[in-house]
Amino acid sequence: MRLTKTNLMAGLQCPKHLHLMIRHKEHASKTKTPASITGEVVEEHAEREFSDGITVKRFGGDDPFEQTQHLLDDSSVETIFQAAFTANDVEVFVDVLQRVGDQWDLIEIKAATSVKDHFIDDVSIQAKTAEQAGLAINRIKLMHVNNQFVYQGDHDYDGLFIQEDITDKVKARWSVVPKNVEDFKQVLAGPEPEVHITGHCKQPYLCEFRQYCETVDTKYPVGLLPRGHRIVPTLLANGITDIRDIPFDMLNSDNHIRVRNVTIEGKAELLPEAGEILKQLDYPRYYLDFESIQFAIPIWEGTQPYQQLPFQWSCHIENENGDLEHEEFLDVSGNDPRQDFAEALVKTCKEDGPIIVYNQAFEKMVIRSLAEEFSDLSSQLLALNERIFDLLPIVQTYYYHPDMRGSWSIKKVLPCLAPDLKYSDLGDVQDGTQAQQSYLDIIRDMRSTDGKEKLTQDLLSYCKLDTLAMVEISKSLVKQSMTED
Repeated sequence: MRLTKTNLMAGLQCPKHLHLMIRHKEHASKTKTPASITGEVVEEHAEREFSDGITVKRFGGDDPFEQTQHLLDDSSVETIFQAAFTANDVEVFVDVLQRVGDQWDLIEIKAATSVKDHFIDDVSIQAKTAEQAGLAINRIKLMHVNNQFVYQGDHDYDGLFIQEDITDKVKARWSVVPKNVEDFKQVLAGPEPEVHITGHCKQPYLCEFRQYCETVDTKYPVGLLPRGHRIVPTLLANGITDIRDIPFDMLNSDNHIRVRNVTIEGKAELLPEAGEILKQLDYPRYYLDFESIQFAIPIWEGTQPYQQLPFQWSCHIENENGDLEHEEFLDVSGNDPRQDFAEALVKTCKEDGPIIVYNQAFEKMVIRSLAEEFSDLSSQLLALNERIFDLLPIVQTYYYHPDMRGSWSIKKVLPCLAPDLKYSDLGDVQDGTQAQQSYLDIIRDMRSTDGKEKLTQDLLSYCKLDTLAMVEISKSLVKQSMTED
């Protein structure tokens, strides 16, 4: 059986990940991250930097390894895309090969904006396998996005990419590749490895088997401890796998002690200060949420790679008499929506009343960027930032339920405080990543007219639920705080 680069990178992250990827794919959950949304687009644009490239076809043609060898032997071929190599029971596909005399520069394309450590492992697998297959390598490079690039329009992307020579870094590490391959073969030959949930489940990539591991691990794995990267390995080394089994004197963090105690108790802890703080907020109250997108390849003039570009907002307005109004903005024209977004936002939020958000860093950053972009709206936009009230620290400080499982995200908190509101009842947009993908599909005309209309409504429903969730969380905290009293 041949292993791929993806298999080996999974094994480096976690041997159980590798075992499940090969032996039990049925346990995987769909995990589409922003990186997976942008990766193919970046690769497509990067290949345009090489005008004379020939692509090796993986499917529907001749054997890709034979195709590659034929192109390598043809002295007229200067550049090869997706060159295929196999050696030591590993197969790899190299993004770009460029001929340099009798040797080749090996170039890996990444959607990131810098060289990351795990990229070196990634390229080491490719380069070592290609070298073992007989490729004469000159230099090894990583081609990534230049985050200082500003798109000026007219499809001019000159300067969008940077190539960094990583030859020495790769060669310093590639000697371990053959040993890793043998170790991973042993992993695959044996039973499912016993590995508990820890920080490695999300780094460097979000593991698609995390949900499965949560079901077969203990009910409350110690890996759920918030920011527990230091204490969790110690707990596991001492045979402690469940939060409820942690001895009190092993924890130093007040938050970890709180999570432990509440989990053992089996019911929510709500401190009355939450309700007292929220009751003091003035009216009208504006519950606000943004949706934004980060294009790896900018499509609007004056924007940069991965710049946060807002395209949608929802605002629930709570009046003192209890009436609730709703305003919203969504531009799916494909044009830069930021000016209309900003103007509508200023008009809706008026001049008085707290603007309630969940994790203020994001909304404040977006508003500041809009103020910098549109000088005529700058003072009004910055005035909005002065009125922002962050609901997240209130929830984090004064509320915890065992079912939140170490997270204070709005999607974990909502079922505990307002169980009648469910993201699962929504359509095709149930989280931020799906919102980004849906927006892309709409503006790129990747759906039928009916499909675009449905996605547009799904986007509106998702963002609307985000702000309604804040309304109901706030109400529940106040009501339950009064009950606790």
